[in-house]
Amino acid sequence: MISSFSAVFLCLGISRVVGEECASKNRQFGDTSVVFGENELEEEDAIALDRTRRSFYRGGAVLGEETSKTLDYLLFESGYNRRFRPINDDGPVQVNVNMAIRSMGPVDDSKEAYSLDCYFRQSWIDKRLSYNTSGLNELALNWAFLAKIWVPDTFFVNGKQSFLHKITVPNRFVRISPNGLVSYSQRLTLWASCPMDLRKFPLDSHTCNLEIGSFGYTAQDVIYKWQSKPFSVGEDVALAQFHLANASFGEMIGISGRRDRNGFRNDSSVYLNFIFERQTGFFLLQIYTPLTLIVFCSWVSFWLVKTDKGGEVPARTALGATTVLSIVNLGFGGKSKPKVGYATAMDVYIIICFFAVFAALVEFACINFVDTFIKRFKVWEEEEKARLQKEILEISEKKLEEFSQKVPSKKVNGNLKENGEYQNQKFDGEELVIVIPVENGTEGTVGKYEPCDKNVPAPTAKSECVSTISTQDACVSTEDEDFEDVDEEEEEENAEAKPPKFDFFTRVMDDFFDVFLKRLFRKYSPIIPQMTIYKDTLSVIYNIDSFARKGFPFVFLCLQIMYWTAYLYIL
Repeated sequence: MISSFSAVFLCLGISRVVGEECASKNRQFGDTSVVFGENELEEEDAIALDRTRRSFYRGGAVLGEETSKTLDYLLFESGYNRRFRPINDDGPVQVNVNMAIRSMGPVDDSKEAYSLDCYFRQSWIDKRLSYNTSGLNELALNWAFLAKIWVPDTFFVNGKQSFLHKITVPNRFVRISPNGLVSYSQRLTLWASCPMDLRKFPLDSHTCNLEIGSFGYTAQDVIYKWQSKPFSVGEDVALAQFHLANASFGEMIGISGRRDRNGFRNDSSVYLNFIFERQTGFFLLQIYTPLTLIVFCSWVSFWLVKTDKGGEVPARTALGATTVLSIVNLGFGGKSKPKVGYATAMDVYIIICFFAVFAALVEFACINFVDTFIKRFKVWEEEEKARLQKEILEISEKKLEEFSQKVPSKKVNGNLKENGEYQNQKFDGEELVIVIPVENGTEGTVGKYEPCDKNVPAPTAKSECVSTISTQDACVSTEDEDFEDVDEEEEEENAEAKPPKFDFFTRVMDDFFDVFLKRLFRKYSPIIPQMTIYKDTLSVIYNIDSFARKGFPFVFLCLQIMYWTAYLYIL
């Protein structure tokens, strides 16, 4: 093993000696080429390059020593105090700022804030840090050097949450020029507040500002100015729901909202204004288009025409209820809307669509009610006629009974007469029901008399054997033991057929509705039979549906024009 290493070192030594001899021979015979690395240079160029390298290493050591001496003098020997701001001849310290924006977003509606990532640069002149050391054009210092010099207490007035990037080291540096110009740069991520008026959401745009000033110094001590190029925005900066339409900058010196012991302060600040316009593509595809299509679907019910059997009722009811619930679920239950205390443009559109589908459902309810109303009126009309006939019969029987009790009747030539007058002449214009028993005690017949002419006497009894008419003979009593009340038996059977437990509220509502309809029927009973809807109900319903097929789309189109014109051009 040892012999092998010896052989290797021997070969290296021989090759070095041979190489030096060959190089000397080449120089003796006028060969002036020298190889440095991979480049072959002339002898003069090689000598100059060698001298430059040697002077550099000597100059670096000297430069480091001079830099150390300069910093010691500036920070310690000169009596530098970082607690006091620089005192310049022209008054307050002027801090020039600049921003290079690398990314922006998101813009949060719920928090009313936006974020951005930027390089924030500040520069000011501190004559206490000026130097004239030869060979030093600029001092590039570590971020730890900031703890030894005065730095302006710059803060973001409307900032909500900001932080400095510290991976892998704190992202900031300091440069000092011979004339005392201090350049300070750092990378920040900012969250700034942005008051938003969302009444035009999602057709809105917002102006968000970023204000920069001093936390402790007033305009008498520190003033802020923009540099020649105030800010720059990267070409690849993009946001999800917004796009940066425009940006502007400005400077401001005046009374601010901050106070000291003497009142409101006179502060200096600079600001940036960003105009964000919302991109509506998402909302048009996810909210506006589905809502409009649901409204179109609700109009299909107008083509489901009314029939005598009522087969369209389930279809129209299901379609109307489904469209209303779809609008409620999609519009009012969406999570993409901002939670604010006033109506936004999207809320207005949702309400328009909701009323459109709800109106289609109400239209069907109206025509169905009209059909039911006419059918019930016709039934009530038949019942009312039967009731009136029954009342007339009862009144006639009562009149006849009263007459028979007051005036005794005699038979004169086949007619009942008292004091030379006919009996039938006292009941002119009334319907008489006369029960005439025969002489042998058997039951007689019941007859009705409805006089058409007052001059025509009422018919008399045909039996020659009756001398008087008693009360029991002249009327029919409903309290007879042999009389059977069929209606009462049917009511009892229906009452027994009803379940013992039923919805009390439903019964009360039905009774109230029946009473309401009966009152309505009595009030308008002379008018309703003369109306066209009474004579031809289906034709009227068809006309209502036909009008709805044209009227609903036209009204909805007008509302659309008004909506988009107002929110895009007027408001």
